[in-house]
Amino acid sequence: MNLNELISNSSLIYSNEEINSAIEDLANNCNSKFINQKITVLPVMKGALIFAGQLVSKLNFCCELDYIHASRYSNNEAQSKLDWKYQPNIDLIKDKVILVLDDILDEGITLNNIKKKLLEMGAKEVLIGVLFDKKINKQKPIKVDFIGLEVPNSYVYGFGLDFKGIGRNIPHLYAYK
Repeated sequence: MNLNELISNSSLIYSNEEINSAIEDLANNCNSKFINQKITVLPVMKGALIFAGQLVSKLNFCCELDYIHASRYSNNEAQSKLDWKYQPNIDLIKDKVILVLDDILDEGITLNNIKKKLLEMGAKEVLIGVLFDKKINKQKPIKVDFIGLEVPNSYVYGFGLDFKGIGRNIPHLYAYK
């Protein structure tokens, strides 16, 4: 399936303008929370790349930046084990306040495992910010600290989220029908 076919079989959930407004609100909330602090900011790759790139430029506190690359997905199928492709140097974690940024909170399993790992590495505190929070009909194992927008329990893509490897670069958020 190409991008045009994908979009024609989807419905718009949020426009780029709505997403950018939510990112601005998230930045304001983070700026209020982290006044005069030095925070380690860790986007979760690949999905948080676009979100984090726009959010970080709006933060007015001191940030140390790195990233996390961990996933439970292979070929869009959930796996039982978290695959750590890259984790930050312990010097950026130990005794630090960490802000993990992710594109979407789905079931929360990946983010819960990431938070546990960072605390095991000696983080003083781990806070989580997500651009999208998917409304699912079950309890999630983690509570996030910053949420941009709620999305329905559908296969969503765009603005960093992919559909079978395509669509991350779309500036809006769509739900596949």
